[in-house]
Amino acid sequence: MKIFKSMVAVLVIGAWLAGCANMSDQTRTKAEGTAVGAVVGGLVGLAIGEEKGAAIGALAGAGLGFLVGNEIAKRKKNYASTEEFLDAEIANVQEYNSTAVAYNKKVSREIAALEKESTSLRTKYDKGTVDKKALVAKRNALQKRVEENDKLEKTLAEELKVQTTILKKERKDRPEDDQRIAQLEKEVNALQKNLESLRAGSTQLAKIDQRLSV
Repeated sequence: MKIFKSMVAVLVIGAWLAGCANMSDQTRTKAEGTAVGAVVGGLVGLAIGEEKGAAIGALAGAGLGFLVGNEIAKRKKNYASTEEFLDAEIANVQEYNSTAVAYNKKVSREIAALEKESTSLRTKYDKGTVDKKALVAKRNALQKRVEENDKLEKTLAEELKVQTTILKKERKDRPEDDQRIAQLEKEVNALQKNLESLRAGSTQLAKIDQRLSV
């Protein structure tokens, strides 16, 4: 029964996308974003194992998809041609990547130092040579870095959603060997890797935080 309902949902979304062909470019972009979000959200809901979960997931996904589609339409209207739009987005992702690479390098160095400091501090605390205040102070400082990581992670993840959608849409309308698409794909892949590196750093920081907990 659930499989049947999911198939119906896909067919409905397919019909919706077919109707998008007659819309303006901006309107179509928004509609396609909503449709994709609904499908993804619906599948997430189905994974919960309840029909109510599927419905809630579809609504949440549709909202997210529309936001992405709306953001793309807003960016695209600032350019006279698709080529100018793609050039701008390539430069945009390059800037994100440049920032992420520099940030990840900085965090990597800090993590190496924090690993040594936290291990030493924990050992001293367990031996009774330092009090709880020392661990609390170090942990509070660590929390600021964790918060910064979370903010940047959210920003990169949101941008990755936008750029992935742009890439998927524009690839359909451009020649197979289009250089702009190839360059954007390269930058999007780099953004994905930078996001993964950032998340790995967050995992390491969480382990250090746990070590300092008392």
